[in-house]
Formats: sequence, C-alpha cells, structure tokens
Amino acid sequence: MLDNEVLAGIKAGMKGELDSVTVYENAAKSATGEVKQFFEERAATEKQHFNYLLEYYKTKTINLNPERNAAAELQGAWKSAIIGEAFIKQLASSRQLSAAVAAALHLEADAMRLYRDWAGRAQAPELKKLLNTLADWEKQHYEDLLLMQEQMERYYFDINNFEPF
Repeated sequence: MLDNEVLAGIKAGMKGELDSVTVYENAAKSATGEVKQFFEERAATEKQHFNYLLEYYKTKTINLNPERNAAAELQGAWKSAIIGEAFIKQLASSRQLSAAVAAALHLEADAMRLYRDWAGRAQAPELKKLLNTLADWEKQHYEDLLLMQEQMERYYFDINNFEPF
C-alpha cells in the first residue's frame, strides 16, 4: 500500500477519533463527580489523537524534530486510583453510561485494528511509528474499558434487580 493511501486512511482515523470524542463528551454530560471527570479526560485524550493525526496529515512528517515525541504527546491512561466501587456503581446504574462504555469499547477496538492494519502496509518508517503508537494507545484504552465493563457487570445485575430463573 502506498503511503498516500495510508494518509487517506488517517482521515478515516480522524473521523473515528471525533466519534470517540462525541461518545465521551455525551457520557460526561450524563455523569457526575469522578465519572464525569473520567469521561472528560477521555474526550480530551481523543481530541489529542485527532489533532495529532490532523497535524501529521497536513505535514506528512512526525518526530523529525528532536523536541517532538509521539508517545509523550499522546500520553494518557486510565487512572486506576480514582476508579473505586462508587465510580463503577455509578456507571453500572446508568443505562446511558453503560451504553457509552460499550460504544467506546467498539470504537477503541476498531481504531486499534485499523491503525495496526495501516501500520502493516505503510512504507515510511515515520508513518509506521505513528500508526503503531496510535494502535498501542487505542489498545490501552480498550483494555481499560474492558476491565471497567467487567467490574460493572457485577453491580449491573444487582442494581437492576435481575434474579436467576
């Protein structure tokens, strides 16, 4: 695959990042406290990804300046210290927030697969590095959300009074 085709794919990645921003921002509107903060921080991280891709698309260069570091610029991760039982219960008690986590899981998984696929077809080393960095971040987001969803399941059934048959 030619790098200009991958660059066209980066446009699709930018759309995916904006979709993630929308999901996280809408979830933040429905949340309070630490849960609201979590979704706001995720939205901000996805905006960073979008802006990074946009800059790359415009310049077609990355990390050519020694002061720039893709991994550092795309820094961010789940702050497990704020994720406690109350946080998980708030997520589990809201169908809208539970749906936001599920939607975000799908968006992160799709982005991870696309970036890995594009990285495998890219020819320019700088482009490969960018796409692999993005794929790694999306993988971390996916794993964080998957863990949260697993923890939410325990409370979801209790909160909604589901009983076994």
